[in-house]
Amino acid sequence: MYSGGDKFQRIIRIIIDCVNVVLGVAAILLAVMVFLNTQNNRWMFPIIFCVGGTMNCITGIKNFMTDRKVSGIIAEIVAIILFIIAYVSFLALGGR
Repeated sequence: MYSGGDKFQRIIRIIIDCVNVVLGVAAILLAVMVFLNTQNNRWMFPIIFCVGGTMNCITGIKNFMTDRKVSGIIAEIVAIILFIIAYVSFLALGGR
């Protein structure tokens, strides 16, 4: 029999999956916009990397919730790398 905590975790995992789908669609749309007109839309690269980092971060949280610790650690490390790439690309585009 399921306890209340199991139901709560299941709901949280479903919410995380829905957020990941929305962020994935956003990343794809932003990438298409960038590659259709790279000169005018190159400022979107840091945003795309941040969206990817956010997706990996919440996926890592989901993995920790389901006791997949190694997968969670890998997802969090990739998220940090993507956030660093986002910052470096922001600086490369002239940000301060």
